[in-house]
Amino acid sequence: MFPNPVHMVSGGIEVSKTVVPPELIESCFSAFETEELELSFDIYSNIGEEDKRLRRSKELKSHQPERFAPLYQMLDEFVLQSLYTRGEGYSGSVSRQQFMIYTEGAGAGLHVDDQFKPPQQFGRNKYVMHLLNQFAGLLYISSDDLEGGELVFPTHDVSVKPLTGTLVAFPSNYLFPHLVTPVTRGKRIAIARHYYVKDTAAV
Repeated sequence: MFPNPVHMVSGGIEVSKTVVPPELIESCFSAFETEELELSFDIYSNIGEEDKRLRRSKELKSHQPERFAPLYQMLDEFVLQSLYTRGEGYSGSVSRQQFMIYTEGAGAGLHVDDQFKPPQQFGRNKYVMHLLNQFAGLLYISSDDLEGGELVFPTHDVSVKPLTGTLVAFPSNYLFPHLVTPVTRGKRIAIARHYYVKDTAAV
């Protein structure tokens, strides 16, 4: 397990750390206590019964990008830096974003963010459709008593503790299956964005 390195790259997964102002942390937790929520997308249709018993995370029904603009900016800057170091080209658009909270019992079974495999003739590491050219970025905010909720990439032997200010970036394709261990105590907020990149190699 990697504790919370200032900067770490392992097998195409990049982890870093930033400082989130206390007022923004408070604003995030307040939003989940006072605003309308909805269940996050159900990813459990093709996995085992044990994973199906995990509670799902909840999302803010309204993302309020202006209110949380500084957080999105932190995430975007990290992802753009990561893409630059990889030689990837950013197309300038975000395919989707989520603002999620995981409370006790909530987690996510093993899954990939992009369910499609590129045709074999194009090569293992090559994106084929623009739809598939996605790159994931995450920024975490957690309560001080958080236990569990680690982001785990089993095929890369990487586990990331989602402490406040932790940033993660990785290609969101079938080469990067991942899961979230159940939260056993506290709360875990994940700000997630998926970015379109240009037609370049996946890793």
